[in-house]
Amino acid sequence: MDKGDVFSIIAALIVVVAIAGVFRPPGADAVPEIPGVPESPIPEITPMPTVTAPPALPEPARISYTTGIWSYPLVRLPDNLTLYGGSDPSWKETAGIIPFAYLEEGRGGITETFHVPPVVWRLNCTVSSTVRPEAAHFRMALVELESGTIVEGADLHYPGNIIKNVERGGKDFYLIVSVDEVDSYRITLETLPQYL
Repeated sequence: MDKGDVFSIIAALIVVVAIAGVFRPPGADAVPEIPGVPESPIPEITPMPTVTAPPALPEPARISYTTGIWSYPLVRLPDNLTLYGGSDPSWKETAGIIPFAYLEEGRGGITETFHVPPVVWRLNCTVSSTVRPEAAHFRMALVELESGTIVEGADLHYPGNIIKNVERGGKDFYLIVSVDEVDSYRITLETLPQYL
């Protein structure tokens, strides 16, 4: 075979490949359809929903006593705190109660000021006395800082629990507490999720 024939064969092959590429029927690369078997669509992949954990609630803030009380509008408890009545009704919903601040002490005093954002909240007071429970006396007043008004008060004889519901928020408050023969007490500020 001579050199010209080889070139002619190579040129013919290039022309055949070029023509086949130009005149290729559409879908030539597709999988052939089998008669009688329905074509199954390619399933769409749906992304998995993102699962997020509920945000962790912050630990309740501790309220402490202060010594700088001279700028406070009211620094003494009134003689008659029984005007504020006994314990208020407890909330029916107990599973979602959120404590957001607390005061835990064994002595009386006046607290630092604290801000309460929720409009509806409560003071949950628990008093314990083991040495002389018959003489235990707990007195407390919640005071609005701006006006010096007592918003709620409690007068509890003997150990026990008292709840005071408050419907005033978005303000600064402080507590005045007096105790006699009390080992310890805890005042927890609580609210419900819908008021946060």
